[in-house]
Amino acid sequence: MKIRFLILALAALVIPQASAQRVEGRDRPFMAAGLAEDVVELKVNYSGSRIVLFATAPQPENETSGMAVALIGPMAPQKMIHRTATGDETIEFVAAPLVFAIGAEPQVAASVALEVMIEAGLNAQASAMPRSNQLMSPDLDKWRTAFVDLKMEQGLYSFSDTTIERLDGGLRRAKIALPINAPPGEYRIRAVSFRNGAPVGESEQVLTIVRSGLDATLFDLSRQHGFIYGFVAVLLGVSVGGIAAWFGRK
Repeated sequence: MKIRFLILALAALVIPQASAQRVEGRDRPFMAAGLAEDVVELKVNYSGSRIVLFATAPQPENETSGMAVALIGPMAPQKMIHRTATGDETIEFVAAPLVFAIGAEPQVAASVALEVMIEAGLNAQASAMPRSNQLMSPDLDKWRTAFVDLKMEQGLYSFSDTTIERLDGGLRRAKIALPINAPPGEYRIRAVSFRNGAPVGESEQVLTIVRSGLDATLFDLSRQHGFIYGFVAVLLGVSVGGIAAWFGRK
């Protein structure tokens, strides 16, 4: 864990109320938060790990107070095709997160309306943005639901693998399970604190996932130098096949 984030987490215990009420963005109070790691290396033998976020809830709190935290990104265009007896139906999302993992304290689920979660940027369906000519489509909700279901089947969307722990002084520690097949890129970690069904504080951190070692080299080749990557892949395949055949004759 990086020292600067340890310092931030400890400082959050003593942040005065006036600081917690500092306004940021859409007239919403700023909420102090920090990641334990802001860069994650993705290796060949990578297995699911957890992203840790510390955040301090604005005071005062009551029985409805709670926090929701989401890992979102990278954003990329997405296209869906629905094959029917009368022909193919398609929709294009100009931007949609490849990964969306969210968790919330029980108080949030019990007191916060869906529209409020959408406005707070914490709704998976609403994060898929269609082309302007399809914004008013009567089937948009169905397309978005199907998109989320598909991502869940792929293990990239999750609504149950994030835990939020309460520490002393209103401090929260959120642990977000990183999908084992999470692509490299830039992610956002959104944390929003709610009270009486309304947001009272928010924070957004940036997380970068990078590939390392041979996996990184092959990935970069595939994305930036497709011809070279294809040549290397064929060469490796021929080499492995030749070695296997040689051992087979022994």
